[in-house]
Amino acid sequence: MKELVAKKGGCDVLNHRVMANVFLEPSTRTASSFNAAFCRLGGKVITIQEGTSSTKKGETLQDTMRCVQCYSDVLVLRHPETGAAQLAAKYVTKPLINAGDGAGEHPSQALLDMFTIYNELGHLDNIVVTMVGDLKYGRTVHSLARLLAFYNVRLNYVAPASLQMPESVESELAARGVSQHKTESLTADILKETDILYMTRIQQERFASQEERSC
Repeated sequence: MKELVAKKGGCDVLNHRVMANVFLEPSTRTASSFNAAFCRLGGKVITIQEGTSSTKKGETLQDTMRCVQCYSDVLVLRHPETGAAQLAAKYVTKPLINAGDGAGEHPSQALLDMFTIYNELGHLDNIVVTMVGDLKYGRTVHSLARLLAFYNVRLNYVAPASLQMPESVESELAARGVSQHKTESLTADILKETDILYMTRIQQERFASQEERSC
């Protein structure tokens, strides 16, 4: 794709195809990158946002997706609730891409992160990846950790106890033989062994209470 854009600006492989970008949660990079990629490949994009969609009038996710698929060939969904993409997939017959579901997963970001790591290091095996910040609500680390588990990696989780990697992710990776280490401090020793330092912001908009925000 990078070479295609550099040499020709794009192509028409997706000519006469339509993608529905259904973003029911704020997004800059994910929404723009899906939009740009589809357009570069010759397709057309229709965009549906939370503020201007019928969800503001009480329309359910199921009805929104069933309706929008009638106008498109592929759907991209960003939603504030965990599991929304899985739910939507039960009600559509067109391909559906999860562009982030609440504090759950962000698979497209994880694929891009894997590509970036490979592009920088030239390999994905035998590396140490240190994830720092909000690992509980930060959906990107959940997806990235699961993808990295296909390779021989060591994962360091640096976060306050209340924002550590979910037990469900840790248990899954442990069963797959992934070396994992948890700590609350990013020390010089950890930095020294780290090949990739992955920083995440605190997802305050997903905190359940004011008490959690103050921790």
